[in-house]
Amino acid sequence: MFRPLLSTCAAMLTLGLCAQGDDRFTQENGDCTGAIMIEDSFYVAAHPVRGFGNKLEIKENPSDHKQWFEREHHTTWYKFRVPVQCKLTMDIIPRDPTDDIDFIIFEGAIPGICDKIASKQVVPVRSNISRNDPNIGSRCGLSKEAPDAFVRSGVGASYSSALEVEAGQLFYLVVDHQNPPRAGYQIRFHYDPPPPPPPVEEKKQQLQQLVINISDAKTGAPVNATLAIDGMEFDKVVEAKGKSTYEYDMAMYRNLKIGCTNKGYMFTTVRVRGTTDPTITVDIKLTPISAGERVVLDDIRFVGNEDKVMRQSEASLLLLLRFMQENPKVRIEVQGHVNGPTFKNKKEFIDLSTARAKTVYDFLLVNDVDPERISYQGLGNSQMLYPEPKNKEQSEANRRVEVKVLGT
Repeated sequence: MFRPLLSTCAAMLTLGLCAQGDDRFTQENGDCTGAIMIEDSFYVAAHPVRGFGNKLEIKENPSDHKQWFEREHHTTWYKFRVPVQCKLTMDIIPRDPTDDIDFIIFEGAIPGICDKIASKQVVPVRSNISRNDPNIGSRCGLSKEAPDAFVRSGVGASYSSALEVEAGQLFYLVVDHQNPPRAGYQIRFHYDPPPPPPPVEEKKQQLQQLVINISDAKTGAPVNATLAIDGMEFDKVVEAKGKSTYEYDMAMYRNLKIGCTNKGYMFTTVRVRGTTDPTITVDIKLTPISAGERVVLDDIRFVGNEDKVMRQSEASLLLLLRFMQENPKVRIEVQGHVNGPTFKNKKEFIDLSTARAKTVYDFLLVNDVDPERISYQGLGNSQMLYPEPKNKEQSEANRRVEVKVLGT
């Protein structure tokens, strides 16, 4: 599902956590350690990604192996708990029947499960690597009628046998496309017998209203813009587009990062601290694009002395992508920076900041932005926001990425 990114082959995922997946991008979900928790019996992967994440956990297997893929190609990892003791069946339903989907399921309640999968200290409990069957819409999964727990590659049954499971049992599911996916897919779990209905909540959570107004910074006229809101819903970036005013009901005391972009304007991010006020009003003013304009992506943060992007960076990466998609003639330079107080701007700093800029550059490439529109460079520690950082937050702010507009 990913094209390789960097030497680590990383990319950004576009999935959510509920019945409908949203446009979320991370480097982690192509790996077992970044498996997405599926909370419902019905999950939609609306926009499959490409590649296999930071690490090939599954590789170097014989092409005719019954239990394992030969290797990961375009993979996403999930984990799920079964709500009730039952016979578990499952459907994976591609939106485009020309997509060929394979899967493997592992029992998950094993300490160090991801490392043990990579070293084959654990084995699959179910897998299906057969060629897709367009006659059934290229579906695959688990079925009570299927006789075999494992189906090897080539022409074969699209379904493996059902699983006898206990209530609360944890499983890992890896979904693999041998070729780049053309469209999304659904995952549906079936429980026989089904779980009891959830208890009715007696007390409703108190909500507050969020109102967001977007306008032109020069004229004050309303602007219909695209939003990416991080923090309003747990572990999820909320996207919306097509309006100049948005209204939401949300839980009290949410710390928000609201990203905003629109064709012809520089994108911007506004931070909102949580309150208990009944209504929060946020006014966002967008500046028209012109050569030389800069945006500091202060929440694209990196881990220590690495080029690995932290989870909190997802909303900004998504916003940058939307900016490039909505302004197809804009050319930019991605500039990387490191935190290096008391040190000269040595080669190691230049190399690390270049790798960080390339992480963002490759994220845009893997999401089909024309490489002619993007360049990147590393500036080391020559332009730290905090030359003598006093705390962890200031050190993290020095490890940043800036975007400079070169032409429109």
